[in-house]
Amino acid sequence: MLSGHQAVLTGAAGGIGSAIVRELIGQGAMVHGLDRDRERLRLLEQECAGRLLAYPVDLTDRSETDRVLGDLGRALGGRCDILINNAGISRIVPFALSDDALLDLVLAANFTAAFRVTRALLPALRSSQYASIVNICSELALLGQSGYSAYSASKGALLAWSRTLAVELAGERIRVNAVCPGPIDTAMIEQEFAGADDPLRARAEEIALVPLGRLGTAADVAAVVGFLAGHGAAFVSGAVWSVDGGKTAR
Repeated sequence: MLSGHQAVLTGAAGGIGSAIVRELIGQGAMVHGLDRDRERLRLLEQECAGRLLAYPVDLTDRSETDRVLGDLGRALGGRCDILINNAGISRIVPFALSDDALLDLVLAANFTAAFRVTRALLPALRSSQYASIVNICSELALLGQSGYSAYSASKGALLAWSRTLAVELAGERIRVNAVCPGPIDTAMIEQEFAGADDPLRARAEEIALVPLGRLGTAADVAAVVGFLAGHGAAFVSGAVWSVDGGKTAR
């Protein structure tokens, strides 16, 4: 259990993010949630009745992020036990049509934000006796799929960085792990299906790639994150956890 632990979660208001919030709170943690969707974050804060502190922020805006991180640091009181870098965006664009603006945006949201948030919170993580960092990567850091060149690059960077960080911070008793969700039934993937010529066919074709025969749920991912954040995973670091129904095992 995570009673007395302080957790920071980016992308807290999204499908996977809100499930992680509920998982951590269910284990007793106090969660500090960052998200750019102010309204959804506000509603989630109300739902959590004092167990979630909300920080509206666009993590691709460096000056805004630095201001919010200052507020967050003061609220944490110098100690952070759990950091989950979950914020991210997806864009489906063929490589030949991927311009610099797209690349900069996807890298900023999916990799640079995690790098900068973690760097800012490192002193607070060092003050914890059992610090854990969990980075939410993607199956597309492990396999290729057309149309996701910028996205895959950003998640691949996040995964490689996670392994390096696990080695570098091991001497300070800070564990770092990566979770790679496969197709998860959230608003993000529904938007991707909706953009296909035949949304129902696109959904069926995606499910057909999953040996377990279904899309994952946000709760499936949150349960693994909750384990990695807790004491039961005390000897787990530098690991890559695929939560994809066996898709990447093919």
